[in-house]
Amino acid sequence: MAFIESQLLTRVAYGFTGGPTWLTTRNELNSGIVARNAERSLPLYVYSAPYRNIQAGHIASVIAAYNACLGGVHSFRFKDHQDYQGTAEVLGLGTGAAGQTLQLVKTYTFGSTSLVRTIKKPVTGTVSLFEDGTPLASTVNTTTGVVTFTATAASPSKTITATYEFDVPVMFTNDDLQFSFNEYNAHTAEINLKEDRSA
Repeated sequence: MAFIESQLLTRVAYGFTGGPTWLTTRNELNSGIVARNAERSLPLYVYSAPYRNIQAGHIASVIAAYNACLGGVHSFRFKDHQDYQGTAEVLGLGTGAAGQTLQLVKTYTFGSTSLVRTIKKPVTGTVSLFEDGTPLASTVNTTTGVVTFTATAASPSKTITATYEFDVPVMFTNDDLQFSFNEYNAHTAEINLKEDRSA
């Protein structure tokens, strides 16, 4: 298995579905109370991505990706059209030291409860860091999501935030790729993808 740092064709059609999945065990007691336990600490993202009426050049790129990945063996980047941005995401506090590193994250909050998602595949050229709203010079490793300050960082009282776009590391889950052909020289297919948490 390997990870290919390339993004699958983004021209998905209406009908795209996907998002986070959890695994929950439920045990209903005689009292009617349902005891619940999360079997995953983080969600696993799955997608069904339809390609509708794409032209020959686009179908060639999808077939090339599928074959180069040996079907479901290797994983790659995919744009989740419903969730691909982080805006003013809090990464932590500055230490005042040059070369400080922080991991990109995205926080999902509902009421007083939050879940932090590690972002490992930011899109090149989209990452901006700020200290209390002021731009901060930095570099980003787009294969890990680790950012490094290129000048003296903010003092410990300064909050570091990031704005960025990101991809999801995924793998193909279907072992066949079938395109249909219509009279307008266009092609249609639907592919199924699952997040690769090891990437």
